[in-house]
Amino acid sequence: MNRKWLPGLLDAGRLYQKPKPWMMRMGLDGLKGLFHVFNLPVIRRFHPWMQESNTNMYWIPVNQELEREPDVPLPYEVVEHFIEKSSTRVVMDFCGCRAAHKCERFPADIGCLMMGDDAVKIPPEFSRMVDKEEARAHLQKAVDAGLPPFIGKARIDNFIFGVPDNSRLLTVCFCCDCCCVTDLLKHIPHEERQAIVHPLEGLEIHVDQEACIGCGKCAEHCFIEAVSLDSGKAFISEECRGCCRCVSVCPANAIKIRLNNPDFVRQAVKSIESSVRMD
Repeated sequence: MNRKWLPGLLDAGRLYQKPKPWMMRMGLDGLKGLFHVFNLPVIRRFHPWMQESNTNMYWIPVNQELEREPDVPLPYEVVEHFIEKSSTRVVMDFCGCRAAHKCERFPADIGCLMMGDDAVKIPPEFSRMVDKEEARAHLQKAVDAGLPPFIGKARIDNFIFGVPDNSRLLTVCFCCDCCCVTDLLKHIPHEERQAIVHPLEGLEIHVDQEACIGCGKCAEHCFIEAVSLDSGKAFISEECRGCCRCVSVCPANAIKIRLNNPDFVRQAVKSIESSVRMD
């Protein structure tokens, strides 16, 4: 699936200078259908989006409630590492998912931050090249809006943006829980999801059962249905990938997060660079 024979989802929008919401919605509906097809074992085994070597993503929690020791860095330093190191930084003018769904909860003008040599191949009609300071400002804007970065190699983005896969395209997607394509990950079986989407090493999330009021908001906002109610209390399963949105929406402040690993930045960077060439 590369540009030699299959155009990116955004290419059709070039006829109009900018894709229309209905066009993007049709594209997202098509992707949803594909993710349902991935439940077929033969398809999962061979499709490039589902292979660990082609998709290797990390959630970066942005919650102010994060507990950590003084020697433990802030999570978004993983993103800042790549902003500093990357040869090219490109910001998308809009989030296609939020624009398609006419999102009312989060700003549609906070698009993905794409980095690496192949970022220059993204259609310029929908993106702009930025320097390091502009990239950091875009990251901060997303964090301030409550949008957790989702960083790594995402093979699906080569398809969406019509960029051949040379392992030189790094994605930083700022996903909302109501519109964005990451919601489709819940349709992927457990083993495949665990292999391609990761929490930060040392990130712990637990529910204070005494404080929990059983309102279910955390479960409503979990993009992979890792949170459920058991006897009127929230329960977080091993499916949790560490986006920590549940912390932000809990009205009782019953969900606690802690980062115990001072080496998590190096570990995450090493893992991502095993999939994306940044040299």
